[in-house]
Amino acid sequence: MSSPLPDDHASTWPRNIYLVARREMLIRLRSRVFIATTVVMVVLVAGSVLVASYLQEGTPSQPAAVNVGFSGGSQALEPSFKSVAAALGETVNVTSLPDAATGKSQVEAGSLDMAVSGSATAPTAVVSNSLPGMVEIALDAAAEDARMAAFGLTPEAITSITAGVPFEPVQPTGSASPLNEGAFVGLAVGLILFTALGSAGSQVAQGVVEEKATRIMEILLATVRPSELLAGKVLGIGLVALLQLAMEAAAALLTNAFAHVVSIPALGIVEVGLYFSWFVLGFLLYAAAHATVAALVSRPEQVAGATAPVTIVLLGSFVCSLNLFLRIPTSPLTTVLSIVPPLAPTLMPMGIAEGIAEPWQVGVAMGLTIATIAGEFWLAGRIYANSAIHTGARMGFSDALTGRQSD
Repeated sequence: MSSPLPDDHASTWPRNIYLVARREMLIRLRSRVFIATTVVMVVLVAGSVLVASYLQEGTPSQPAAVNVGFSGGSQALEPSFKSVAAALGETVNVTSLPDAATGKSQVEAGSLDMAVSGSATAPTAVVSNSLPGMVEIALDAAAEDARMAAFGLTPEAITSITAGVPFEPVQPTGSASPLNEGAFVGLAVGLILFTALGSAGSQVAQGVVEEKATRIMEILLATVRPSELLAGKVLGIGLVALLQLAMEAAAALLTNAFAHVVSIPALGIVEVGLYFSWFVLGFLLYAAAHATVAALVSRPEQVAGATAPVTIVLLGSFVCSLNLFLRIPTSPLTTVLSIVPPLAPTLMPMGIAEGIAEPWQVGVAMGLTIATIAGEFWLAGRIYANSAIHTGARMGFSDALTGRQSD
């Protein structure tokens, strides 16, 4: 057992936790593995954002305006033409021309994309080869309105005749939702968080067992309490993992800003801040579990077997989250499971990226997760304190919980 700690030790616990955390951070920041994995993840994240941007259907968010000129009687088509073009998503600049010959020469010179002449009911147009098809449709619709008006139809009657059919998209129950840019980013966020949580938790477990195997833990416990050692280790490794995640987030934001192809709400400042928050909560949820089960064994080769239950829970939570997100993202089942602590750290960020998570759902999920973390750390601190310096055969969970030593 470790030597008794001084009576005034309680006043030094912040410093002890800081020293342990600082030691953990320095060890890992100097690791070549950390540098290599960070570079790889930054490249993958930046590439994913570019792919998500270019998967967006349609034209860029700020298309070039189409320059159109009208001459003679066709100038009466201008109001209707601009209205229809705007409804079709085309930006047009309309000018008046003195005659048809001027319009044709300006199209040939490249200063106009289309020159319209003739009467309102029988217009003719000279166009450039690069004219968007929607602009031609807008001109046809404007001419049709003029012809119907010439037959005596009122503007109300024309509007009623030309009104389009309203379409309401409905997601069939149990069917997969389209993979738009928000869903693509949601999948990327879920995968990144799952990978980060698994990696950080594994580092916590390996660090605990390595210190037990090399007897370093016995030296550390001569000056710090087991709970301080656990808190410092989790804090140090968590800060390193958070730094790595921050680099990945910065790569995503900078790449999206540079690409400027589409606006992806899932990569806004608020959304990224929520992703960080869920990483912190998820890390605390799974890191304490990894440290607890790792303290029950004494040799590095036993870590995989000891942490298998925690790994299975994390993997199962991610697979379940992925299935729910792709198949039934807005169902009541998904809503309920997204606030359950084992699934919340991966499923809730996916919902945030997709834009389907309501603020109250995020708040309830965070509250339940924080409450679970508090109970888990109380349990982890007790088990860690009773099993930290145990060596030899694997210690039973009940013995570590009660402090008994098996024969």
